[in-house]
Amino acid sequence: MKFLRAIKIKPFDLVVIFLLFVSSFSVLAFLPSQKVGASAEVRVNGKVIRTFDLNKNQTWTYRTKNGFWNIIQVQDGKIRDKADNTPDQIAVHKSWISHVGETAVCLPHNLVIEVMSGQKNNEVDYTE
Repeated sequence: MKFLRAIKIKPFDLVVIFLLFVSSFSVLAFLPSQKVGASAEVRVNGKVIRTFDLNKNQTWTYRTKNGFWNIIQVQDGKIRDKADNTPDQIAVHKSWISHVGETAVCLPHNLVIEVMSGQKNNEVDYTE
């Protein structure tokens, strides 16, 4: 108590500080949760080259005339760049993605994998 008197804080001030601290995290309860996507697009240079249904397990290899390759794997509602022939392996290290808007990018091959909502006209449903 001597410490509180020395810094001129009253016990009620501690209650107010605690309530403000707790209420600052309450905003997290109102944020929309990430939705699991139903499909994924693979784009090269911005052009969609393949669309995957994330409900169907499959593996596909993308190859170019320049010798670039990426092995794309879909399993259990998730997608990933399983392997590629880039030196840094950033897209491979990204691992599985499954939530709407998540991406895995392979810059040397200009390849982007993005999880989509699976709804028509790119409409996003924010209802829970």
